[in-house]
Amino acid sequence: MALCLLLLIGLVWVATKKGKLEVPHYVIVTFCFYVPFLILGLVNQHPHPTIDIKFQFYAIIFYLFLVNLKELNLLRFLFILNAVVCVVYIFTYFGLVPSLWHDTITGKGGRVYGPSIIPIVLIGFYYLYNRMAFDMPLAISWLLALVYLFLTSNLMNLVTAGVLLFLIIVNIRKLFKPGFIIGFALLLVAFVTFFNSDLAPEAIKEKLPYVIKPWEYASLKTRIQDFDTALRAEDFTLTQKIIGDGFGASTTVYRENVIAQSFSGNYTFQEIDNGFYYLYHRGGFILLFLFLIAHIYLLRKIPSAKAKLGFIFIVLFTNLLSIHYFTNMFYLLIPFLILETESHSTKYLAKNRFDEV
Repeated sequence: MALCLLLLIGLVWVATKKGKLEVPHYVIVTFCFYVPFLILGLVNQHPHPTIDIKFQFYAIIFYLFLVNLKELNLLRFLFILNAVVCVVYIFTYFGLVPSLWHDTITGKGGRVYGPSIIPIVLIGFYYLYNRMAFDMPLAISWLLALVYLFLTSNLMNLVTAGVLLFLIIVNIRKLFKPGFIIGFALLLVAFVTFFNSDLAPEAIKEKLPYVIKPWEYASLKTRIQDFDTALRAEDFTLTQKIIGDGFGASTTVYRENVIAQSFSGNYTFQEIDNGFYYLYHRGGFILLFLFLIAHIYLLRKIPSAKAKLGFIFIVLFTNLLSIHYFTNMFYLLIPFLILETESHSTKYLAKNRFDEV
């Protein structure tokens, strides 16, 4: 990954910028805020520092690549990426290509391992940010995304993408237009048909009911229990609560399996599948405060109410259920859109204000 990122930034630097690399001032400010926590982690001498450090440096390189390649048609790229991810998962599931992401193709419950599965989330936010209506490219993207979302049994991204889709299509003036009704009906029929066919693995069919009732999902219940256990076992000093532990911090919880006691035992996590707790461990309440301030600033720059709601949901839901918001650099496409691009429909804001209902 590091070599790929360096190659990308190097090509942009040489071919596009002719040796002049644009570095936004806020990137420099962000890096300056990060340095003290980096030093703190080095002082604490964590045994495996690169587990955490690499994510921050990957993020900086990737963001600079985006900034210096503004002419990239981002939506077209996301459409292509979404299709590629779908094809890779299908080929991997049927054993047509080897898995490059895990030593086994499938894991617990038939979950298929593969590349990042957030293209549909990024596409959804792009549509919201630019006040784009539900159309055929989005419908096709959703059909493709449903394949890899269910092959990975990933309820978090399915719900997130679903909420963004709902925000996109909620438009009083268009809800009852024939084109919308037909398009939505076709999408629904295709969804039901595929996931009730023999092509859908049994593990996927078992998790379909949780789309309607995600709070009943066993994995979600386990995460809540682990988080509660971690909070009760918290032994940070006052200083650690304020400035954290730098990087590499981990938490151990005891899980009791009432059905099979032999499976009970201690489990050590990097993050307890909670992004806010991940931040707290590394930078204490100071880093949490900086995180909130930065996102309030991003929220204020988003031009429409729907996009604001979508942004809030992505940040809250993703961080409550995982740490991917910090370890997956592709989420940086969201602040890139907000800070480095102008909404295509900003000049039509007054004209289309009724659409926000």
